[in-house]
Amino acid sequence: MKLKEIQRLLQADLVWGTEEHLEKEIEAACGSDLMSDVLAFGRPGQILLTGLTNAQSVRTADIIGAKALVYVRGKRPEQECLEQAAVKGIPVLSTPRMMYEACGILYSHGLPGVSPLQDTERQADVYGKDAFSHSFEITGRNFSRAGNASTTVKDILEDIGISPAVIRRVAIAAYEAEMNVVMYAERAEMTLLLTPNLIYLRLRDKGPGIPDIELAMREGYSTATPEMREMGFGAGMGLPNIRRNADRFEISAEVGKGTNLDIYFDLLPKQEGGA
Repeated sequence: MKLKEIQRLLQADLVWGTEEHLEKEIEAACGSDLMSDVLAFGRPGQILLTGLTNAQSVRTADIIGAKALVYVRGKRPEQECLEQAAVKGIPVLSTPRMMYEACGILYSHGLPGVSPLQDTERQADVYGKDAFSHSFEITGRNFSRAGNASTTVKDILEDIGISPAVIRRVAIAAYEAEMNVVMYAERAEMTLLLTPNLIYLRLRDKGPGIPDIELAMREGYSTATPEMREMGFGAGMGLPNIRRNADRFEISAEVGKGTNLDIYFDLLPKQEGGA
């Protein structure tokens, strides 16, 4: 379904974009104000319908590879959203429809919903670049810059030529890890390390630590404040999303000192059987 048809069905205004953008083919739709759910179940080629009008909606759309953003209930995005959308080339629409109604209209006209990626989409390409590393400083409670490190990680991997399926998994894990720091810790250093065999994300934060890691890893468990929930986070999907997307994930914490994350993504095809 073309984006211009979605615009017609939803009686939506084109807030940012061109007639050329309206010719984009849309494969699926995802409607949610919980960005962690979008990161968990969104996929490239879709549109994202949301009532969340802050910068995180654009960053999330970019990370999952969404082709357009549709704000429901007649909402208009903040100026920062439009600026980011312009940089990323993501058209932005606004519909007077409620979320439930908008999704129902699109579904009834044949646009499917989204589902988790199949394992076959998680194949990585082998590349021959030299080892590379880059570090990022993340500041707690700085929501205006939240997501900058993970979007830079995504840009670096795209420039190097890593396969889109792998980039998507790395970007989701990086974004969830970064948002955990912003929401709960004082500060952190995130390091991206690339070798011919793997992508490694290392995060060391200074903060309260996690008293019960097993509990924190359960989907749906959350200690988020109302402020965090208003931003579309705090659904208890952050750490599970990291584990779901990584080939290997290690976490440790010391109460009163901080949390350590080690996240690995294989770049060599898995061998069948053993030696």
